[in-house]
Amino acid sequence: MDLRHLRYFVAVAEELHFTKAAARLHISQPPLSRQILELEQELGVTLLIRTRRHIELSNAGRVFLEKARQILLAADSAIVETQRAQRGEIGRLAVGFFEQTAYTLLPPILRTYQENFPGVEVQLRWFPVIEQVQALMRGEIDIAFVRPVVDLEGVSREMLLKEPFVLAVPSTHAFARQDVVSIDECAGERIINYTQSLAPDYHAGINLACAKAGFVPKADLEVGQVYTALGLVSAGVGVAFVPSSVQRLRFENLVYKPLRERQLRSEVFLAWTHVNPSSLLMAFVESSKRIMKEQFSTNAE
Repeated sequence: MDLRHLRYFVAVAEELHFTKAAARLHISQPPLSRQILELEQELGVTLLIRTRRHIELSNAGRVFLEKARQILLAADSAIVETQRAQRGEIGRLAVGFFEQTAYTLLPPILRTYQENFPGVEVQLRWFPVIEQVQALMRGEIDIAFVRPVVDLEGVSREMLLKEPFVLAVPSTHAFARQDVVSIDECAGERIINYTQSLAPDYHAGINLACAKAGFVPKADLEVGQVYTALGLVSAGVGVAFVPSSVQRLRFENLVYKPLRERQLRSEVFLAWTHVNPSSLLMAFVESSKRIMKEQFSTNAE
């Protein structure tokens, strides 16, 4: 007995007419009658009570019809779900993120992805930016937002966003009245930098940009997170270089100013370790890239 036997029987049981059932199945009547007889012989029961004028279901036939419909429905569902899995429409995906992405890139990506792929269970797991690759290597997550804070040669990756920095300044600062600020103008400012241990890419990039502008920023105030730097700028403590996507955040007593120089930039990738990534994972990558292009194209380089 196979699914074909079940489909043949259901058609005959619903039509209660071999000719009509054969037409519905697009086969001739004799093979259909033979298949039903073979099914009855295999089961050792009479499924159909036949007379010269009509056929009807036996008690056994009624029970078998209900079960056959359930089996066929389950088989069809299995096919559909398998095809959806192949297209990356269902499954489970563990995504690693770090603090900055939580209020810049992640919200539009996650919102749109879950609208387009409601059958995927997204598990979000926070790690400091310097631990994202380690979490991938340990198998704790399937894919992660990463910055080049460690060697990325051991992972597969796609560039998600490359953007310039802007300058966050108190709204009462003289820079707030300028359309654009040059880095060399910041030589006398208290620059809130990022600690080398937690954000080595930002730390090194800012120091290099200042060196090219002819000065060394004071190292008396360094923080681990962009959000912290913005809070301190809002409090009037100093100024801070931040990725342009951060401008989505609004703080009291804080404005953002573009920098004349654009060599200071932030890079964010999506990374994974799977040699043969699943359709589900790659669907997340492609969806994320599309959202970044739509929402951050004016900031990207």
